[in-house]
Amino acid sequence: MSTIVAYVPDLMFGVRVRDVLQQLGYQALVADSLAAAQQALAPDLALLIVDLRGETSATSALVQAAKALDPSLPVLAFGSHVDVERQKAAREAGCDKVVANSKFSSDLPGLIATLVRQPSAG
Repeated sequence: MSTIVAYVPDLMFGVRVRDVLQQLGYQALVADSLAAAQQALAPDLALLIVDLRGETSATSALVQAAKALDPSLPVLAFGSHVDVERQKAAREAGCDKVVANSKFSSDLPGLIATLVRQPSAG
């Protein structure tokens, strides 16, 4: 079973994200702190999801640490559509796709399908 790590500081929203990931057949590790998300990083993850509401430098550090561990790890970030600075910082940190909260909420299964890395055979 492929594992997806999601950094979502909002506990209630994190539960919703975890439930969707599990319904799609993924092992979901939803962290409500950057430290917990960082500890969950592993080279064989299928996807990293990052909520951009946290401190920009810390969120960027999480993405950079994930990419340093595994440069091919796909990273999906979501945040306010009006917060252009955070979106820009996320892209610069290495996020593969940055979407608005509304797009993330309405199309999470579709976003995952287009970004998730399939497990390697063997």
